[in-house]
Amino acid sequence: MITFNCGNCGRKFRLPESRAGKKGRCPKCRNVIIVPETQIIADLLTPNPPADAEKPAEKSPYNLTFLDAPQETALTTEPAERYGESQAPSENQDMLLLGYRKAEPEAPPRRRTVWIIDIFLYPLNASGLTILGLAVALPFVLHALTKFLALFTMVFPPGLIFLVLLLIIRSILGIVLFCYIWWYLSECIRDSALGGLRAPETAGSTPGLWDLICVVFRVIACIAISILPAVIYLGYVRRFDRTLWILYGCGAFFFPIEWLAVTMFDSVTALNPILIIGSVFSALFRYIGLVLFYYIPILAAPLLIYLLPRNWLMDYIIEFVALYLGMVTAHLLGRFYFRYQEKLNWEV
Repeated sequence: MITFNCGNCGRKFRLPESRAGKKGRCPKCRNVIIVPETQIIADLLTPNPPADAEKPAEKSPYNLTFLDAPQETALTTEPAERYGESQAPSENQDMLLLGYRKAEPEAPPRRRTVWIIDIFLYPLNASGLTILGLAVALPFVLHALTKFLALFTMVFPPGLIFLVLLLIIRSILGIVLFCYIWWYLSECIRDSALGGLRAPETAGSTPGLWDLICVVFRVIACIAISILPAVIYLGYVRRFDRTLWILYGCGAFFFPIEWLAVTMFDSVTALNPILIIGSVFSALFRYIGLVLFYYIPILAAPLLIYLLPRNWLMDYIIEFVALYLGMVTAHLLGRFYFRYQEKLNWEV
């Protein structure tokens, strides 16, 4: 893997070495970037945008999904000049004097334990635990503060103004946090699709509000497409029967590949039935195994709700567990693409 930053905005990218020398646009600042040839050069050099950056790009046969950019923004992937060929002899000598040399290919990361255990350890790093703590601690603190102000208002009625303001802030932050969680789960899929084995670090790629809204919209679109046949059938026959549950089951079966597709393509156009069904049947037995493991963590959350006593403190514990398992399922989807991307044939 080659890790490097955009020379203009600093956004971090992590791409396989097969992408070295390719050229594209940063999805954040639209600056033209070139994937460095080696890891050392990626750390020490920032290529300048080429002079023809403003020229319209030719249609490329490559899919730059791994630059975390929509297909329409990643415009060019033609091979770029090698650093050694584009620089003057004196610059090459300076690089040698500074100690630059070609790095050895980076070995792909390996799991520390058996895979069936290691996948459940996916959120256990600094980044993953930070997201888990933020997603649970912030609502918990706001809830506790709301209860305190409610009691304070009973003693000092004018405090009702502060209570109303806090409720408004709590609602807005709740919506933003909800969108951010889904965005981070999508980042978990993308990073795992590149070979990542632990929750990704996203400090250098903070999303905008529009990015959060787009991610949630794609997830809602996947859910809607999955349950649409069952909803139409229920509206027509107006009864619960075996056919209805079969339709719901089919929707649940196709939902993981739909979420994976819209995340990797960064667009709802990936919900093309031909693409989805063709991808499933090209790796049918492996996908069936994915679905079985995918829904084991998902079904654990309702089981906890049923077994554990319900109170406001326990609700936050359940939210923590649900988000933890959500990161595990996102990792499963990304690793499925990492292992079977050739069979899915999504880069054609």
